[in-house]
Amino acid sequence: MAHICYIIGAGDIFPVKNKADESDCIICADGGYEYSSLLGRECDLVVGDFDSFGSIPETENKIVAPCEKDDTDMTLAVKEGFKRGYREFVLFGALGGERFDHTVANIQLLGLICSMGGKGTIVHKNTVLTAFSDSEITFPEDSAGYVSVFSLCDESRGVTIKNMKYCVEDFNLKSNNPVGVSNEFMGKESSISVEDGTLLVIYNKK
Repeated sequence: MAHICYIIGAGDIFPVKNKADESDCIICADGGYEYSSLLGRECDLVVGDFDSFGSIPETENKIVAPCEKDDTDMTLAVKEGFKRGYREFVLFGALGGERFDHTVANIQLLGLICSMGGKGTIVHKNTVLTAFSDSEITFPEDSAGYVSVFSLCDESRGVTIKNMKYCVEDFNLKSNNPVGVSNEFMGKESSISVEDGTLLVIYNKK
């Protein structure tokens, strides 16, 4: 059964504790191929136009895309993961790097994964980003640090935050008003839910 599809991009890379199982899939997006062994074994596939990597890798397991295309290399990698039956995606090297526009694109990519029926997270050192629609995310009582909530659509309706420093119920969160920044865990099991819309949640993973 399909498990996790790991995507490795060409952004900032930090040491990780994750190790890929045999049921997992590792896809490197373009320059992410430089870190193909990040998860304890070589990647299963490398995808991209390879303008970041500098040359086309010699590996047989690759998909070479044209430089002029609609999708970013990370998006192509995610779509390939969906084709292979994966619905849970963990992205490394998705933030930072030399191209800030790609950072924004990868954050929006979390929304695309969500709209396609999947679950996506970006892991960046001790910070995790995830997006979800019309549902709830929960955190255990030992969660610590800051958590911020943003709307990835024009307006997310019926937002409820429980057992954090700042709680709301049935709140409408708009994409042009970042009032959900810098909430805090309070040593209790907590949750964030939305009735109609897509939320981006950014939190510390300790």
